[in-house]
Amino acid sequence: MTAPPDQRSDQIRRAAAELFFNHGFEATTTRGIAQVLGIKSASIYYHYEDKQEILFEIIYSTMRELIDRVRVGTEQQTAPERKLATLIIHHVLMHAHRPKEAILGDTELRSLTGERRKVVQRLRDEYDRLLTEILSEGRDSGTFDLLDEKLTAYAILAQCTHVGTWYERRGRLSLSEVALVYVGFGLRLAGAESMARDEFDALMASAQAFYEDARPKRVTG
Repeated sequence: MTAPPDQRSDQIRRAAAELFFNHGFEATTTRGIAQVLGIKSASIYYHYEDKQEILFEIIYSTMRELIDRVRVGTEQQTAPERKLATLIIHHVLMHAHRPKEAILGDTELRSLTGERRKVVQRLRDEYDRLLTEILSEGRDSGTFDLLDEKLTAYAILAQCTHVGTWYERRGRLSLSEVALVYVGFGLRLAGAESMARDEFDALMASAQAFYEDARPKRVTG
């Protein structure tokens, strides 16, 4: 049996993300990806030009999705601290639900070349601007007391990204509790006051709605 083209492309991306994450881009071959899926190597080239295009699609789609969700969420808020909390929640959720795809944007960016790398770098710059604009807004309004705007942004992103390397669904804390702690970290780094639990719960519920179907579905064929 063969899967529909869209499902097969998705299967290839998921299998490749697993291999890229565990073994690295350079050590992964299209043959290895095909073996995981039980298909011929030539079948992959029906969907993708080369191995690098698969990596590009994984990184681009994940980053684009995160940016779009953060934009939707922050545009619904007016207070800088709620915007910052929204960005942190989405960053934590994306890296918890899709850790391999999300982390590859950092670990394997070097494997992209030419226009593909430029496109991804522009996305990274766009995301960095989203955060620094929130921090600047908070600083200008007196809500944040920043030691250094850019270093604060780097610290927030680094600590939230790290969630993807250790979070387990059956761990000591629920994902909501993890996100709450990281929002607290981020607000402290920004020199802001703590957020009331009911405020966080409302932001978390809104963000989680985007991830209700985030767990991969098994496709046969």
